[in-house]
Amino acid sequence: MNTATRLKTRGTIIKVPDSTPGLLFVNNEQKAFTLEGIWKSGVAPAANMAVDVEVDGFGNITGLTVVDAQQIAKEKLNQFSGLAQEQGKQAAVIARQGIGALAARMGKVPLGATVVLWVSWFFLPAVTLNLGFLGSKSFTFWDLLAIDLGNLMNTAAGTHGLFAFLGLASIAAPLAAPFVMHPRANYLNATPLAYLLLTYLKMRWDFSQAFGKAAGEVGTAMKEMGDMFSIGVGFYLLILASIVLTVHAFKRRTA
Repeated sequence: MNTATRLKTRGTIIKVPDSTPGLLFVNNEQKAFTLEGIWKSGVAPAANMAVDVEVDGFGNITGLTVVDAQQIAKEKLNQFSGLAQEQGKQAAVIARQGIGALAARMGKVPLGATVVLWVSWFFLPAVTLNLGFLGSKSFTFWDLLAIDLGNLMNTAAGTHGLFAFLGLASIAAPLAAPFVMHPRANYLNATPLAYLLLTYLKMRWDFSQAFGKAAGEVGTAMKEMGDMFSIGVGFYLLILASIVLTVHAFKRRTA
């Protein structure tokens, strides 16, 4: 027989030959087979075993070889990797389309400022506490919002209160503004800056309540404690992004 006409494909044994021929599932059909002159592996066949199937030009089985388990695992891994890459590409396309649509409604500058706002809020250091020989510790703005001078247990647990979640609403407002059908919806872009100013006033109030100082002395106390803190890049980016959004808030809405 001309070996050039032989083809190899993958199949699965569904019945081992006994007094009757075995059954093999290959190319979406069942084929009967025997072992004599066909089985080429040193291990006995078993049900559900993956095999490489050699067939001649007429579709007759001419050889069966067990597929190594490591080879099967490698093929499945490659298949999964290919599927993941394809899904990732599709997700990237959808994300680009979504970002493009959002940028078209918000404008590239406001969208960029909003992204900077969110990154600075959660991931960049807003302040660093200097403790001398004890070292230093950095806090994001979100971390700072968990500090409650009136309830140190909540502070130690990192629990965020209602005021902190109002902050989340303030940084979500610029994303909602383009979708609110109201002529003054643009003013929602000013909410992050308004919240930062409100946070400063709240801090002064908290100091006043916690330390029982007069209004004039609160500023002095905050200044003294301020010597222990250094402002981080996250704080400056928060202010900058909030100012950019506030400027956009007072621009005439075009759509």
